[in-house]
Amino acid sequence: MPYRSAYLWTVLVGLLTIPAFWRGYFSRLDDTALALHIHAITAIVWVVLLAFQAWSAHRKARLGLHRAAGRASLYYFPIFLAGCALVIWSMANHTAFGESPIYEAHGEGLGAYDIVGTLAIGWFYYEALKGRRQVHVHARFMIGTLFVLLGPVLARLLIIPFFMTFGESWSIADHFFGSLIVTQALIICLAVALYRLAPIKGRRPCAVIAFIMVVQTSAFLLGRLSDHWREIFVAMGGTSPVIWALAGFTLGAIISWAGWQSGKTPAKHSSAAPAATQSA
Repeated sequence: MPYRSAYLWTVLVGLLTIPAFWRGYFSRLDDTALALHIHAITAIVWVVLLAFQAWSAHRKARLGLHRAAGRASLYYFPIFLAGCALVIWSMANHTAFGESPIYEAHGEGLGAYDIVGTLAIGWFYYEALKGRRQVHVHARFMIGTLFVLLGPVLARLLIIPFFMTFGESWSIADHFFGSLIVTQALIICLAVALYRLAPIKGRRPCAVIAFIMVVQTSAFLLGRLSDHWREIFVAMGGTSPVIWALAGFTLGAIISWAGWQSGKTPAKHSSAAPAATQSA
């Protein structure tokens, strides 16, 4: 299996979510909407699952647990994707009715960014299930789901050096914009580096991950420039979050089923059948 130390990096990403989201989430749990609680819990559980899978994959005595957790993920993934859909709704709601300078300046761009990210998670998980018998493909696409979660974490952490460098000469929205762009550039470079280091069998997943990171960054930049998209996104914020949760859950269930079916080994035809036909 590739990436023997991947579980350590996954745990690190999980730990970094605490300082990254401390001000906006962990320090104000009582004042946070249910949609964000669901997203936070489901995302944390997904990171824990990724860490466990990366750890157990490299231990022969734990391969049974690895397979069992993989099957359990089929049922959990729709819940996780429902949480991802809810955070898109939450962004739209804050853009429409909130008072955050970040959402006022970048709300529609962040919405486009997260929509691409959520669809990317679904694509990566489908490909991981489809290629579950090809370790280089399976492992890299599963790690790809972590790449999508990495952006929001690092972007919030990188705001600190931007504040230290530019101070009050930049607005909070400008600081966030700069940190997100730098974060995406770093993630793209990391995906390209993994592509260059990967064997032939593992290069396609890395190329797909790098491509999606570019698309996600472009969606953020272009989404901010479209008044028409902002109107659509603001309208999304006025809808019921239940609709988004159900849509995310349904899409996740379809992806789980389709990915599992696509990865099944083709049934082997018995050699006795042709022999019986010839004797007849």
